[in-house]
Amino acid sequence: MAIAERIISYAAWVAQTDYLKYTRVITLKLESGTTVYIGFPDIRPNEWLQFPPGAINIFMTSDQYGDVYHILQTERPAFCTALDLFGAQVGAVHTQLDLSIGEPTGEGYQDQSLEALVVRARKHLTENTVG
Repeated sequence: MAIAERIISYAAWVAQTDYLKYTRVITLKLESGTTVYIGFPDIRPNEWLQFPPGAINIFMTSDQYGDVYHILQTERPAFCTALDLFGAQVGAVHTQLDLSIGEPTGEGYQDQSLEALVVRARKHLTENTVG
């Protein structure tokens, strides 16, 4: 799991293969040392978010490649969030989130937003690791 974690490096490739169902990949290295592998098939698989030991696999659709690459090229710093919390899954590459307003109330940002999910995830981790 990665919660608004800073991306420290990335690698991108576009290739044609006879063994993959996609032709674009971006690999991220996060501040924690976690490697995030993002594949971009035309059709997103059912298990599009995976957490193998020490890594994260995210599958986004091929039309999202340009958006992800653009964020990595133009934004400093850039962040990654990948989590499965209470059935809500997210895999995102993004700019810094505004988490300063605390618990989502629907007044500051939408309760379904990435910011709201990150606030809930951090609260859940804190409550389940303190003891």
